[in-house]
Formats: sequence, C-alpha cells, structure tokens
Amino acid sequence: MKTIILSLFIYGLWIYSPASAGTFVDDFEDGVANGWRPVSGNWQIADGKYTLTKPVVDADKPVISVLDSPWKVANGIITVTFSFDKIAKGMERPIIFFRLKDDQNGYAFEFHGKDKFMTVGKIVGGKFTAMRGDKTDGIVINKPVTIRIELQDNIFLVFYNGVPRLRVGDVKSKFKTGRFGLGARNANTPIHFEELKIEAADVTQFAPDLRPVQPQNRLAASWAQLKQSRN
Repeated sequence: MKTIILSLFIYGLWIYSPASAGTFVDDFEDGVANGWRPVSGNWQIADGKYTLTKPVVDADKPVISVLDSPWKVANGIITVTFSFDKIAKGMERPIIFFRLKDDQNGYAFEFHGKDKFMTVGKIVGGKFTAMRGDKTDGIVINKPVTIRIELQDNIFLVFYNGVPRLRVGDVKSKFKTGRFGLGARNANTPIHFEELKIEAADVTQFAPDLRPVQPQNRLAASWAQLKQSRN
C-alpha cells in the first residue's frame, strides 16, 4: 500500500491537519489562573474569562501574560477568542504572542478595532516591528472575535472569524519555536480573553491548577510605535 502525502493549497493558502497533533484548551471556566504567568498588568479570571482589568497608561508598552506550558510549539494552530467591554470604543488593542523565546523576543499579532486593522510583527529585545498588516471594513468590536493563527515554518496565516486575512512570511526568522502569551496595548477598558486553543505536535492538556504561578519582573524595554503597514 502506497502512502500518499498531499499538500493542499487554495488561493495560495495551506491547510494544516492536526491529525497527529495534541490539543490544549483553556476556556478559563475553572476560575484559576495557574499555568499563566503575568509579566505585566493586572489580570484576573472570572465568569469564564481571563481579563486584563485595569487601564494601560503607556500605549507603547504592552501588558502580557504568558502560558508557561511544559512544551513549546513550532508549527501548528493557535485559536483565541476575545471580547471587549461594553463601553469599549475600539482603541483597545488585544495581542496574541506566539513562538516566544522569552518575555521580550518572539512574534505578536495585534488587533486594532477602531482602525479596522490587524498586524503581525516581530519582537526583538522588547521592541515591536510590523511585518505585514491588513485593513478591512469587516472588523467589528461589539461581538466576540476569534483569531486563528496557523504556523508553518516561516509562514504565518491569520484568520479573522474564519475568514483568511493575512499571509506573513519571515525568511530570516530566529524564532523557530516558543510559548504563547496574551496581552494588549491602549487598553482603556477591560479586555476579556474567553478561550485559547493550541493544536500542535507534543502538545498536551496539562493541568494548570497543578502548576503554581511565580511572580516575575515586569517588562523593562519599551516598545516602538507600531508601524501600520498597508501591504
């Protein structure tokens, strides 16, 4: 019997099959934040949501909470659902961090609700540089948003509520594998992260309540202003 391996491309997109991958899900319904390490900002879990609760004073400095998993991910899929507070006006910018080498190096996806824009960039030494952005009038902020990021070597695909929006490449990438994080900038009102799902090789559903959180130093380096590439 021959084994056939198919690579399926549709309109230049690839489809990742998690058939041989593990899955980690945190829907925050257990009411505990163990497994998550706040690097900066004020975070709490309530009502099935992991929430950044207080305003961010410095718009150039993100707040971040990192999932200190027993595994790191190179290729796979990360899906995050988040929502804004009822009084939010869209200035708030949720961030999804991936392939974090440490707290100040890796990649980040940033969502700009008011500007109807989303960006993927690289973080080096705590400074963010945009690699590619996408503007769409389809972005809304009064409903939960689901972002799906597919990682395939040096290519990243971003889906907004199931619709493909960004294809980003980084041929000179130094970040081949790493952890995940959640965060925000310009957060004048609370941002609620409702679910995180990771599908990748060697990923397991480890027990967050058995992994005590240790306080860490806050981010020392400031971020440069985000470049809004219109490519």
